[in-house]
Amino acid sequence: MLLEFTLAAIPLMFVIVSSVWICLGMWQYHTLAEAVNATARYASVHGAGCAGQACATTVEQIANTLAGRAVGIPAGQMNVTLTSSASGTITCNPLTSCYANANPWPSLGGNLALTTSISINATYQLSSPISIWSPGGGGQQFSALTLGANSKQPVIY
Repeated sequence: MLLEFTLAAIPLMFVIVSSVWICLGMWQYHTLAEAVNATARYASVHGAGCAGQACATTVEQIANTLAGRAVGIPAGQMNVTLTSSASGTITCNPLTSCYANANPWPSLGGNLALTTSISINATYQLSSPISIWSPGGGGQQFSALTLGANSKQPVIY
């Protein structure tokens, strides 16, 4: 009886741990995708009724909004690219590097409602702790899985 339990329990433990990590990866991917989409929507509609004025959001506000919506994903491990057809591209590698950037984004210079678009692209490296179970005290290294999300929205102001 003990032998059968041992032969069945060890593979079952690996299946259970693997299932938990697959579920965690799926949860983080969906969290990242929702956070990027909601942040892009926030940036595209912010400033309604202020055409011709400098009332756009700042890079810092976008970074804080994205970090606040990406629950469970460390901002220091997330790489983000902000692209605007009117403002150019801003890269935040990692996202925390943009916390002190007070530049407006997207800038209103040249923006025409519904003809200017913004895009937010974010990536996150999901690494598995399975290597701690390998023989030799974790000498086996597994490559990280890159989770990515992108959202493109028209500017609506």
